[in-house]
Amino acid sequence: MDSTGKLGQVYELLDRFIAEGQVNAAAVAVGWKGEQVGEYQAGSSREGIAASAETIWPLASISKVYTAAMVMALVERGLLTLSMPVHLVLPELSGDGKEAITFRHLLTHTSGLVYESPEMEQRLIDQTSINGLIAEVYTYPLQFEPGTRHAYSDYNYLLAGHAASVVAGTPFPDLVREHVIEPGGLADTWMPPSDAVEPRLARVVGPLAEGTSGDMYNSPYGLGLAHPAFGTCATVSDLMRFGLLFAPSGERRILSDASIRTMTTDQTGGGTPGSFPGMGGDKAMPWGIGFDVKGERGIGGDITSNRTFGHGGATGCILRVDPEDDIVIAYVSNKHARTGRFPFTRRQVSIVNAVTAALTRRS
Repeated sequence: MDSTGKLGQVYELLDRFIAEGQVNAAAVAVGWKGEQVGEYQAGSSREGIAASAETIWPLASISKVYTAAMVMALVERGLLTLSMPVHLVLPELSGDGKEAITFRHLLTHTSGLVYESPEMEQRLIDQTSINGLIAEVYTYPLQFEPGTRHAYSDYNYLLAGHAASVVAGTPFPDLVREHVIEPGGLADTWMPPSDAVEPRLARVVGPLAEGTSGDMYNSPYGLGLAHPAFGTCATVSDLMRFGLLFAPSGERRILSDASIRTMTTDQTGGGTPGSFPGMGGDKAMPWGIGFDVKGERGIGGDITSNRTFGHGGATGCILRVDPEDDIVIAYVSNKHARTGRFPFTRRQVSIVNAVTAALTRRS
């Protein structure tokens, strides 16, 4: 699909990834001025199965934005506020200054919580329950005073999702379905995927606990966690449609314009130093609610505008929304960042650059 007639070079780039053995499979879907204008798949999503429009891709950390959108829906309904101390909902989050952590801190990665369990791979192999993973969060000291720095953390979203569930009195996956998936018209988005769609799932190369019954993205256990930080799966077109929910010309909305503005602009207080995997530390890390915000850092695309926002995922995927050019880019693949951070990032950025150039080039 290419209703613009401009995306041929983008599709050739995906074909090259496959031909050179960089990834087993990849796909891209593009939205422009409020509508889907392109989609392409290449390679084998799992052994003997070609990637197609029906392939469901584990989205890894892009899941955090689905969690954030759900939390903002609860904010709009008055069930919680971003400035609310989380320990009022989760009293176990106390000591070592943890009482100061707010929902805003969790959702902008400024809480001071560590990234994840230092023994996360073993936790997966042991098939630790989601409640067991939550219980471990409370045992680690803070890395810094909440709000003073930025440190990307799966724990932030594990607690945010759990706290939202407690506040609403509803299981976390049901909250995401009720407030994000169903109103967003995302018919092929799953958290967790059902048994019926399992044959359509792409197989990810290189995740934690690979080849065990605790495989992070390829096992019934790993997918069944419906982890708020990495548990969403979707077709590439549904990922693009999720991006359109936040794009200027997107017709469907699940949140108010005010909430979308909050999610897509810096909410860290301005210039908060910190670190992000693969980018080093002590750089200003603007972050919205769920979405990273490009600003002056250049994350996720070299030629997108500084207003661009989005999120990446360690399974080899990225979502970028550029409100200046009204472009939504959804790229997915099935090779984990653990197999090589630089080529992983280069593929993501190359696709974003290629789509942006194609749609902004004067014909």
